[in-house]
Amino acid sequence: MGIAYRPEIDGLRAIAVLAVVLYHAGIGGAGFVGVDVFFVISGYLITLLLLRERRTTGRTDLLGFYARRVRRIFPAAAAVVLAVIGASSLLLSPEQQAHTAQSAGAALLFGANVFFQVTTGGYFDGPSDQLPLLHLWSLSVEEQFYFLWPALLMLIPRRWLVPALCGLAVASFAAAEYWIAQGSQAAFYEMPARFWELAAGGLIAASAPRVLPRWLAPAGIVLTLAACAWPLGHFPGVGALPAVLGACAIIAAVHGGATNPLLRSNLMVGIGLISYSLYLWHWPLLAFYRANIIGAGSLSVRLTLCAIALVLALGSYRYIERPFRRLRLRSGRTVVVGAALSSALVLCACAVGLHARSAMAVHADNQAAVAAGRDMATKVCHISGVDRMLMKCQPRSDTLVWGDSMAWSWLPAFPGASDVSMDSCEPFIGWLRDHPHPGQIQCRDHNNLVLPLARKARVVVLGGLWNSAGEVARLAPTLDALDAVPHVIVIGPTPTLPAPVPQCIRQHAEAACTLTRAAFDAHARPILAALQALAGRHPNVSVVDPSDDFCTATGCPPLLNGKPLYWDSHHITRTAAASLADRMAPASKPATGI
Repeated sequence: MGIAYRPEIDGLRAIAVLAVVLYHAGIGGAGFVGVDVFFVISGYLITLLLLRERRTTGRTDLLGFYARRVRRIFPAAAAVVLAVIGASSLLLSPEQQAHTAQSAGAALLFGANVFFQVTTGGYFDGPSDQLPLLHLWSLSVEEQFYFLWPALLMLIPRRWLVPALCGLAVASFAAAEYWIAQGSQAAFYEMPARFWELAAGGLIAASAPRVLPRWLAPAGIVLTLAACAWPLGHFPGVGALPAVLGACAIIAAVHGGATNPLLRSNLMVGIGLISYSLYLWHWPLLAFYRANIIGAGSLSVRLTLCAIALVLALGSYRYIERPFRRLRLRSGRTVVVGAALSSALVLCACAVGLHARSAMAVHADNQAAVAAGRDMATKVCHISGVDRMLMKCQPRSDTLVWGDSMAWSWLPAFPGASDVSMDSCEPFIGWLRDHPHPGQIQCRDHNNLVLPLARKARVVVLGGLWNSAGEVARLAPTLDALDAVPHVIVIGPTPTLPAPVPQCIRQHAEAACTLTRAAFDAHARPILAALQALAGRHPNVSVVDPSDDFCTATGCPPLLNGKPLYWDSHHITRTAAASLADRMAPASKPATGI
């Protein structure tokens, strides 16, 4: 059951997709809110379609609805996923290939948003811009919404629909604000936190059309463009409101019969028609480029890639989107849905196969690296989840290495030491944010378990990714609690290079990966001063400054004497750590008489 075509909606899509593409290319302060505009549009169109069908036929054909969604979304997305899987085998490292294969499987099963929330940092974190399928998180949010929304519209009586949707939207907005306050990435990635944006469009569709002031649509355009230009904090809660309100103003005016010459112009409508394919194609091109360069790269190259994406989008729209949308299978709805699910499973199987192949390549690369003396640190007792704690990993030495993954990478410098470190968990006893997320709570619980073990040790080595002098102050309670330990060693900061060292080596770009000594010292000296000030309060605490072991007088290179110093951009290799064992030996001996 179709709905009347309104070219202004495609014009709004054009604004949204151009904002996103330009932002990803490095232009525009807040173009990422274009995705929020897309959510409002989707909520409006899907709700309008479902309500009109129920009003005219008296029922909702769920299988027909999902068949239409499949024809609209799946073919172009599957083509992009296949292209990315193929290109990743040529353009990415084995580790990146494995991660891409996993993300492809998650995307095809409508779970890309959850996958990226769990496996990566935040969407705005640097390494995320090298993930070629990261942008599919938004499609998964919409697909999850499509599974929930028709059932809600069927279950809620017509007279209660608008109040119920308002209540659900408010609850979703509150959830987004709560997760933001907790510092959780769920606020960005999870469908419940984005539900209010989709519901905002649905509320317009559920409302009776009425003529609104002529200035509403132009005002909505201005507000939407302003939201794309100036980023706000507290996103995607309060920070997403301007973009959502701007889109709602435009859609409400169009819903009431208004027209707009800008939005219905041929250029805007044309871009809007290919907006889905353009969104799908632009990000992988940019991600592959960023994964194969050192630094930010060239703006002109990024814009050229966006132009290539535009050409690919035209072809995708013409030869993939339109043919599948025009399929009219009156008795074949089950066939369409079944074929899509079967294709998704086949593609997932391909992704699993690529992941297995890539994992084998990673293992082979690591074995070769060991043979070449460029091996990575080996996890011995390192803990990546509080559920495992120290149950299976009791210390077997009177020397403990305690901290996050940075501390763990130092383990070979202390032969025979036991590792009680945990990913992303500095050795800060009792510290929590005002609104801690689950990972921080796990870290606190882990440190509380480690402390009694550390108090029994002869030597405790503390390490972490020290970010600032202010952060170092959180170490004070830990040092106080270790006063009875004969010797506590705190390892100072090491350089964080502009790019992962394996990438620097592959591209023969060692010079571009070198951090200047001045830049490192500007970061490290205040941290070292803070550490030394804390150590000065405790006669059993000493600070080791490794700066000269990783830097020359002028720079901090990725390799020294032909051997890599790091296995990513900041974790030191096993070889680098082991080479410092002799230097650390005197530091790890308690003072005479203790």
